[in-house]
Amino acid sequence: MEKRNLFSTISKKPIREFIENLKINAEKFNFGIRYVFDMKEEYKKHNVDIDDDFKLYQIVVCNFRRSYKSIRENVERAAVLLQPKQIIAFVKEGKTAINYLPFTKEFIKQALPQDDEFHSGLSESCQRIIELIEVSK
Repeated sequence: MEKRNLFSTISKKPIREFIENLKINAEKFNFGIRYVFDMKEEYKKHNVDIDDDFKLYQIVVCNFRRSYKSIRENVERAAVLLQPKQIIAFVKEGKTAINYLPFTKEFIKQALPQDDEFHSGLSESCQRIIELIEVSK
């Protein structure tokens, strides 16, 4: 069986309702929503012709206190720390689909092998983001 790192799920809620639930629930998981990008509008800003029914949102979450503390301990962590906080929501076959790529402990070890403390902490945060998605859908 193929091992997938990509977390994928479907919500019965419309896409905007899922995003609003994510915003409400984020605080319970010690996250804040940094940005919600409507990619249709982002593409339009760059003169890309897009289909009228295109719906894709990039939602960037962050545990601001933990992130700052971690980066202050080792600024090199920023390149790894800031990337796995993006949730993608889009419409597929009339349903709200959600994708998220959590970083595994092994991947983090490859990126920063000497930073043992960071390996577990970030992978645990990624798992909490999956939990946040699950309760928000």
